[in-house]
Amino acid sequence: MDLGPSQMQETYAPCEVEGNCSRPLGAVQVGLIYVNPEGPMGKPDPVGSSEKIRDTFSRMGMNDRETVALIGGGHTYGKSHGACPLGPGLAPNEVDDPETQAWLGECGTGKGMDTFTSGFEGSWTSNPTAWDNEYFHNLVNYEWHKRKGPGGHVQWYIPDGKGPRTPLADGKGGDEGIMMFTSDIALVNDPKYFEVVKEFQQSQAAFDEAFKMAWHKLTTRAFGAQKKPRCVSPSVEDSEPAFLESVCDFPESSEAVADSEDRDSQVTNNEESQEAADQA
Repeated sequence: MDLGPSQMQETYAPCEVEGNCSRPLGAVQVGLIYVNPEGPMGKPDPVGSSEKIRDTFSRMGMNDRETVALIGGGHTYGKSHGACPLGPGLAPNEVDDPETQAWLGECGTGKGMDTFTSGFEGSWTSNPTAWDNEYFHNLVNYEWHKRKGPGGHVQWYIPDGKGPRTPLADGKGGDEGIMMFTSDIALVNDPKYFEVVKEFQQSQAAFDEAFKMAWHKLTTRAFGAQKKPRCVSPSVEDSEPAFLESVCDFPESSEAVADSEDRDSQVTNNEESQEAADQA
């Protein structure tokens, strides 16, 4: 099923309160994969954002430590693109000419400083092509203030440009100050998340290990649709049983278990229906 909004989503997984969507939807807002980086429904509220982060990541079976590791790992590399204030350009379903590229952006070349993807602009660290734990140092060591970024969304910056500098996407060697999303600032405004942030700030090794396990869990296990998780494989089980056991640990609420059982039943019924159709 597509993320939505769509007729299929409305039929099988309607959201009664936008911004507070419930299971089986994976996010609290229709159309999102995880959470709104700007904050709940676009409001730059770090405390409210932390609540939505915990809700959303728990639906993926992630605990607080895994959540912080995944967010920190994702924001250690790369940058967010949104320097173009005019928008993303034509969507794929709006393009009639096969020679016209979708999502090209409304600024110039659509590349480099003209890029628009998420509408948020900037990097979280001074060296966004290196794997390190600077992200956590930056969260803890600086005071962050919110203001609108070049793409029109609220982002967080270190006042007076006193923080680390990061390369611009201009290809000319320029630089700019680092930035954070509301969903990043949420991690230092929630006591449980903040404890993990400080742990990873103090120990690169702890961050490395936590991210390794959380990433493996995110990308390999079955999300409730199969009774046996995909992360169970003889090669991994034989070589790293302790690692596998921890990765496949999936603490679930009774509601999540019920949802999983319902999905398993639906999958089984669908398979039986398909088999009967094939035989007919």
